[in-house]
Amino acid sequence: MSDTSTTEMQPSKLSLRTTNLMPPFNRLVGVLPKSVLSVPSMMSVAERRFLYGLAARYYEGEGLIVDAGIFLGASTRCFGEGLHENPNLPASVKKWQRPIVSFERGIVTPTMPLFFKRNGLEFSGAPGDSFSDLVQGNIAPVVNVVELRLGDIQETGAINHPIEILFLDVLKLPEINKFVVENYYSRLIPGRSIVIQQDYFYDLLPYVKTYQEALSEYFTFVGEIGSTAVFLCKKQIPQEATLRIEERLDASEQLRLSAVALQRSTDPARRFLMALSRARLIRKLQGAKAAQAYLEFVRSEYPEEADSERSPRLREALRGAEIACRAKGAPIPEAADADI
Repeated sequence: MSDTSTTEMQPSKLSLRTTNLMPPFNRLVGVLPKSVLSVPSMMSVAERRFLYGLAARYYEGEGLIVDAGIFLGASTRCFGEGLHENPNLPASVKKWQRPIVSFERGIVTPTMPLFFKRNGLEFSGAPGDSFSDLVQGNIAPVVNVVELRLGDIQETGAINHPIEILFLDVLKLPEINKFVVENYYSRLIPGRSIVIQQDYFYDLLPYVKTYQEALSEYFTFVGEIGSTAVFLCKKQIPQEATLRIEERLDASEQLRLSAVALQRSTDPARRFLMALSRARLIRKLQGAKAAQAYLEFVRSEYPEEADSERSPRLREALRGAEIACRAKGAPIPEAADADI
């Protein structure tokens, strides 16, 4: 990405692929070692470049790098290889021994076999099988700086140290989102810690947006890259502020926060996806009729994005929202492992 230091934020023109980060974070999206790209991932190359740049040129060792939801290990390889280039590595290893703590359940879901096949992986695991051997093999070059924790993060996720970088691609269920916010956000370092919400600009998981926005007074929005929203912690987050957020938010407040989240992006395609996520929230809180009326508004507000011939990704998202907001039957469940 080109240097955008002459403006606060300057997006590129390619929809859904815009990289729009405030200085100095925009300068972290640089060259990525080819070895990192050897690990299959649902992340964009730009997202991987950003993770690598954070570990190589931003991380100072004040806290841990928590990599929550690594799938086959691409994010951990980005962080690990970046950390190997960081001049603070000796001090960081002396302080934390293994500065990166990576979490992955490591169990095949129904959609993963297609991903494995599409990426040429010689892995025949069926849904319910473990793919932990793949993960361990992919992170082997950086294992000296990584503590890998396999299993349910709600059981393995105890962190008792400050967190300097928090990468979140594990928030596929509301209870996991709740666990992470309640256990990790109070450990963020004011003025230093970065939260990377990998499923923020995404047509599912509305609770990811409302939880993050409910704590907006503690963060500065840094920008967008791929499906990711980046936030800088600007002041200490009391643990009591993270507890039972959903219980403190009535329907109108959840809808207000989802509208705030939608406006974070400068990219119409991303806002379209966020609006579809908001439609699902309306379906949950106000019923099918209100959700369908909102979908009609979304189609009129984003006519190009709603055009089924323009983008398979957007077409799939719109179709999913239409099914979820239908009048008869329960909304379809949230997808557990899809990204832009």
